[in-house]
Amino acid sequence: MSILRLAIALFLVQWGFHGWTASLPLALARSGAPEASVGLIMGVAAVVQIPGAVVGGRLLDRFGGVRLFAISALAYFASALVILVSGADPASDLGPIVLSRVLQGIGIGLSLPSALSLVPRLAAPLRQAAALSYVSAAHNTAMMVVPAVSLAILDVGGLPGVSWLVVGATIVAFLLSRGLPLLPVSASTGPDLAAASRRFGITYRAAWAMPLLIVILYVAHWGVVTSYLPIRADAAGASVGLFFAMDGVGIVVTRLLTGRLTNYLSLRALILVGALMTGAALLLLLLPPTDPLLVVSGLLGGAGGAIVMTPITIELSRRSSDADRGSAFALFSAGLAAAMTIGSIGGAPVVAAFGYETGLIAGIALLLVSVALTLVNRPLAEPLHAPPAEAVSSGSA
Repeated sequence: MSILRLAIALFLVQWGFHGWTASLPLALARSGAPEASVGLIMGVAAVVQIPGAVVGGRLLDRFGGVRLFAISALAYFASALVILVSGADPASDLGPIVLSRVLQGIGIGLSLPSALSLVPRLAAPLRQAAALSYVSAAHNTAMMVVPAVSLAILDVGGLPGVSWLVVGATIVAFLLSRGLPLLPVSASTGPDLAAASRRFGITYRAAWAMPLLIVILYVAHWGVVTSYLPIRADAAGASVGLFFAMDGVGIVVTRLLTGRLTNYLSLRALILVGALMTGAALLLLLLPPTDPLLVVSGLLGGAGGAIVMTPITIELSRRSSDADRGSAFALFSAGLAAAMTIGSIGGAPVVAAFGYETGLIAGIALLLVSVALTLVNRPLAEPLHAPPAEAVSSGSA
């Protein structure tokens, strides 16, 4: 029940981010904002998320996941209030919207790593792989449900309507996160895990570097998709809400299975399968968008993403101790943000000069690089319950 409660709290708090994933680009585009400008504004949250997650990792190790989860809920709550109080009109005043994106970046930088860091203190060791999958699935379920809901609310109540949706969800999430029955913290690294180093107050293990780099290169395409696909689909008369909903369905269903698949397949094999599925989904998005195409691409991409992300979170967890696991997941969140920045802000000049398709092709190229790194990384081919070689031999960098 504790894992379920944490999962529901994470699902609800992420309405504070995904409530804007599809609605805000459309609101900006309908107000007349240039396409490249939309990418820059949407990328603000990812830029803030990077330092926010890194600093948050240090705070997680010191103050714990429950407190940092509460701060993430507060940041999301404040981001919605900014738009409500200001009555922001995308056509005339972008200041409150940029400030709201900054607060959303703080929220996304803290919410997922704080929730993931609590899993080993709520689940027995043999259940942690499955528990990580369930909690991560809750994070992705928000992406499945919320964009479609927010688009419907945007058409009826505008950005203030979306803001009220976020306010209600974050309040309930905060209440659910209180009083979780956590196991005591173990500061021991165990016989197979060297002590982590600390630079500039940030805990870091060299063993985390390769999984984090794979995540950044794999996810970079998502910044292009989230910033520009809603505009492209709307112009073609297709429903981008279908894409996000099916992406979420693919993620949730596959995540629930992936935790068990780790008993039979290596983490490397799972990552490769997921990356290939994602590549196929992106190739479909190069075609003119239609509702059936968005459904198929969403399902493929969501399932592929779940198959990739579950092994990465498991690998980071087993290369960490209770004392520094918060930093590991915070850097994971920062890696996701860096990838989104590459796709949205880094992709903005590419899209402006050469078009959406070229930006997406660049994302596919980075995905292929992540596949190459997965192939050459030997620890990912080890059995799940074996101590990772890099974690034993290189505890610092």
